[in-house]
Amino acid sequence: MSEPSAPWNIWMRPEWSGRGPKPSYSREQIAETAVRLADADGIEALSMRKVAAELGTGAMTIYRYVPNKEELLELMIDQCFTGAVLPERTGDWRADISELLRGHRATLLSHPWLSRMTVSRSSAGPNMLRRMEFGMSILDGLGLDTGQVLETFLVLAAWVSGSTDAELAEREARRRSGMDRDAAHAAIAPYVEQVVGSGAFPYFERTVREARFRNPEERFESALKLILDGIEANLP
Repeated sequence: MSEPSAPWNIWMRPEWSGRGPKPSYSREQIAETAVRLADADGIEALSMRKVAAELGTGAMTIYRYVPNKEELLELMIDQCFTGAVLPERTGDWRADISELLRGHRATLLSHPWLSRMTVSRSSAGPNMLRRMEFGMSILDGLGLDTGQVLETFLVLAAWVSGSTDAELAEREARRRSGMDRDAAHAAIAPYVEQVVGSGAFPYFERTVREARFRNPEERFESALKLILDGIEANLP
């Protein structure tokens, strides 16, 4: 009779069975190292071999702790939220959820690869679950049922991820071009003038002439208020 296979999810497997010598490394140590490498060189450049080299060991040793790169990514994602402090509760749901989302944005900005990875994961580690529990506890009691609480929290989390992705993409574009915001605007000015002069895009023309372009923090806060206003307006 064959032995049952190990659970496919890394969070279902103990880090150490208690048999044999005590491990030389921990999952947290491996995940910390991998996160540091991904932050420095990009997630595409990350490999089990590079993580092992950074730890001063061989790749086969790392495979004893983490069987494959997909499970390493699971550990890395959750590791990014290890040090994220949950805000103090004030009793004002808008203030509390806003502070949680600001912290979520800060974490995503600290690890430019992170938001892309979270959307493709099928499970959540303990630190991510802790944040979700906290967020749902803030929204609970607003007259929503459990499904609506979850959906509302996921909408907010998805918006933070999307807006952060756009902010990071803007940063990356500037980095590649070597130009700051003013220089980038000056470079594209002739094309903008051509489009405006055509008269075919009146709303774009109004935007160019009338809109004030705010910094990322201002845009985040303005959009956050708009979304929370919409949620509040639709509460039972």
